[in-house]
Amino acid sequence: MVILLPGTDGTGVFFQGLVEALKAFCEIKVLSYPQNGDQSYEHLGQQLLPELPDKRDYILVGESFGGPLAIWLATHAVNPPVKLILGSTFAASPFSLPGRWVAPLVPFARFIPLREWQIKFMLFNGGHAQWAAQIFEHTRSIDRRVLLSRVQSVLRCDMRAALSALPIPVLCLNATQDRLLPPWLPRHFPQQSHIRIVDLPLPHMIFQCAPDTIAENQILPFLMST
Repeated sequence: MVILLPGTDGTGVFFQGLVEALKAFCEIKVLSYPQNGDQSYEHLGQQLLPELPDKRDYILVGESFGGPLAIWLATHAVNPPVKLILGSTFAASPFSLPGRWVAPLVPFARFIPLREWQIKFMLFNGGHAQWAAQIFEHTRSIDRRVLLSRVQSVLRCDMRAALSALPIPVLCLNATQDRLLPPWLPRHFPQQSHIRIVDLPLPHMIFQCAPDTIAENQILPFLMST
């Protein structure tokens, strides 16, 4: 089984391309996050732990915001995953200490309008207009305070020690054309033998821009490797 953890939207509805690319090879489960209340990684993790299989093998895939959450779940699950995939994400806030300073001010961003062109520019580098429109329309229905609370969680997170301690293979897929998290920002992935880092020439939304290619060239070989 492959379990997918979504990005900041928290719904998982944008995984449809990846699900289509993988469903012939394995069972897929897409998780979603509560759309109210505490949005810290620890609280979300506690809410999602009961969703994980308690007796069968599975692999966790964390996208963007879902990356640190996947690490937290892998660390705290009674039945941990056998492998972990981290896509366009990080083990600790790429913005480091300045991010922690800025975090208390993030709620004020709810007064700044979110535009479709911003999503297209930041997440898709000006392309994939249909995807940008779909994400824009979908996120308009989500409370901005919830989304910004997740941004605060990103700015405060540090899962480096947890990731280093995981005794399972980890595949990190970095987007080298990422405008939301430019490549020069640190992802804080430890240099360890069980952690493999692959650079992909894609925008931030790698699983939406190239689901078939990533499934064929990265995810499926990693799933089948010993």
